[in-house]
Amino acid sequence: MKKISLLLIFIIGSLTIQAQSNFKIGLDAGINYPSVYGFDNAKYHNFKAGFLIGASFDYYLSEKLSLKTNINYEQKTQEYRITFFSYYGGTESSNQDFNRKIGLINIPILLKYEFWNSNFFMNAGPFINFVISDKTDSEYLEYGNGPAPESNKIDTGISAGIGANIALSDKHTITIEIRDDFGLINTSSVPEYYEASLKTNMIKLIVGWNLGI
Repeated sequence: MKKISLLLIFIIGSLTIQAQSNFKIGLDAGINYPSVYGFDNAKYHNFKAGFLIGASFDYYLSEKLSLKTNINYEQKTQEYRITFFSYYGGTESSNQDFNRKIGLINIPILLKYEFWNSNFFMNAGPFINFVISDKTDSEYLEYGNGPAPESNKIDTGISAGIGANIALSDKHTITIEIRDDFGLINTSSVPEYYEASLKTNMIKLIVGWNLGI
């Protein structure tokens, strides 16, 4: 019985060490630039650069191949502009810009492959977004504008990226990645019979730091 117990302890300890060596945790930060596509008026939706921050998790299936996920908070900013005209002559006199800020949790599930001595990598897979906040500048509403149509709270699609690994030590690595989240579902709350489908796209520049854990 004692031998069996020692054997079980040895096996569990070996599996734990193996799991730790295959598993990496990191921190992410970066900028994003969102856009939308779909119906004709989609081109009139103006966005500004936003930001992202969160954590990354890699589980290595082999030396070059791993499963990667992120849990990131992202903010995307849509810009509205009101143009004022002169009472006399009807000429444009000034413009004023307002922001709509949408906060979301982004979770991709990616298959990652490293190449060229693991200095570079590519990854791809599905993603899902959960919208947790949606606020428009109050001044915009004070001018008599109605609130923007509420977006659907969930978005999903395909994510793909390419990047580089920069080794700082045996355990610590900096990653730089360009990633595109290409939305595949309609996120507009406008009824479908208006043919006002809106799908999202988000280009990101992500800097990650492997914590060596």
